[in-house]
Amino acid sequence: PAVMKIYLIRHGETDWNLQGRLQGREDIPLNQTGILQAEACGEALRAVRLDSIHTSPLMRAEETAEIIAAWQQCPVIVNSELIERDYGRLAGLSPQERQRFEASGQSSGMEPWEALAERALRAAEKIADTFPKDTVAVVSHGAWINALLAVISEHEIGSGKTRLKNACISLISRNQGDWKIEFFNLTAQEFTNSIVSK
Repeated sequence: PAVMKIYLIRHGETDWNLQGRLQGREDIPLNQTGILQAEACGEALRAVRLDSIHTSPLMRAEETAEIIAAWQQCPVIVNSELIERDYGRLAGLSPQERQRFEASGQSSGMEPWEALAERALRAAEKIADTFPKDTVAVVSHGAWINALLAVISEHEIGSGKTRLKNACISLISRNQGDWKIEFFNLTAQEFTNSIVSK
């Protein structure tokens, strides 16, 4: 049976990423660095034939997906299940501001991790079920991708352990219902080097 492959790509950098502000469902565009990262990612992924690219509806992900798609000539499909975690009242706060808020004991109204992980796995399963023989890319967000990696790796990597780089590439595959992480958190350059060394 054909193995289903999903390249998981985190969006390129935004000004909020640069400032260390927690970015949830706020619609922040890519900055100049982010656009260049997405270009590099698209160029690196030319080595792979993608059948489709699935993206979160947020601008930073959609822009990244469109830039990668330009190298591929494949359709871009917007999927609301790929949206970032809702950080509630923590959204937009700097690390210092988050510490102060958490110390205040107030409720943040953040989407629970379990709900995020369930949503991420459900989205991946659905894409794999719909495109069982395809190689696709999913452009999403740090917390979303990390939650999925945590579920598949049984918390070896992912949430709380892995700091995903902007525009990093990870690869998961599904064979007869079993998910496997082939590699994770590679920059475009690291991805290209890994192909060349094979």
